[in-house]
Amino acid sequence: MKKLFGLVAEFATPDAVRNAAEDLRRSGFRAFEAYTPYPVEGLDRIIHPGPKPLLPLLMFTAAVLGAFWGYWIQFWDEALNYPINVGGRPYNSWPAFMVGTFEFMLLVTIAAGFIGMLAASGLPRLYHPIFEAGAFERASRDRFVICIEATDPRFDAASVRALFERLGAERIEEVPA
Repeated sequence: MKKLFGLVAEFATPDAVRNAAEDLRRSGFRAFEAYTPYPVEGLDRIIHPGPKPLLPLLMFTAAVLGAFWGYWIQFWDEALNYPINVGGRPYNSWPAFMVGTFEFMLLVTIAAGFIGMLAASGLPRLYHPIFEAGAFERASRDRFVICIEATDPRFDAASVRALFERLGAERIEEVPA
């Protein structure tokens, strides 16, 4: 027997997919995703409710560490490793170090944000089982698709199929893992 990734339902309108997502959330399903040809207002808040503080926290931490590291590199080079007295200025000339510190902080923050975004979205993964669903082909053109994953604790193929039929899905299909 083939292992099941989930069950996919195809809807014709954005309102139908939004209503289906609300009903699934109220029914207690957590592991489901929607695929639409254009953004549907409010659908992201239904599927992924609550704040997402991880990426901003990662970028803030990277900014603080990047600023510290950028300043430390300049301080170590100019004041500790190779001190040269230029025009009577102190070795630790913090005003001169600020431009480099700021630029390095931006570099580290942007790199951390980019890597964090890739990790959060799962983009390094080249294959996803949803690509095997026939309904998924039209999700980028004119249909709205919801997939409930078999990993959801409330998942039962027969009851999910009945729920999708009650919600008015045009087509329902199983997606192998």
